Amino acid sequence: MKKILFLALTLLLGSAVLAQKPADHRREGKRPDITKLVSNLTDNQKGKLETITNDSRQRVEKLRARKKSVRDSIALYMDREGNQSKYLNPLFDREAKIQSEISREMYSTKVRIDEVLTKEQRAEFQKASKEQRKHHKKK
Repeated sequence: MKKILFLALTLLLGSAVLAQKPADHRREGKRPDITKLVSNLTDNQKGKLETITNDSRQRVEKLRARKKSVRDSIALYMDREGNQSKYLNPLFDREAKIQSEISREMYSTKVRIDEVLTKEQRAEFQKASKEQRKHHKKK
């Protein structure tokens, strides 16, 4: 009983601490705004890019919510005594599958964005994206 109470209290305090931490920049909607990183976009291009990024953001947020739910389930089994493999292995597989869906969605978004941009705009966006990644890694 004491172990269960301790575990529940630990999880409760841990979630309270995490709730107070600022969100990761990438998850805060701070992804590179393509319309600000690429010059000479037409209004048509801006509209298409906004649609692509908004749709993708919504799909990725749903996938991340599913992944978080699986991670929460994994955490519950990880803290139990004894061999929990029969419960954990399918959860690990589900988490990996969701992560692969996220990666596929992000790549699909990149391809759709590339189709909207001209060759010069793609080069400009790639260069600006690399610079932003370097900047965020330094923080």
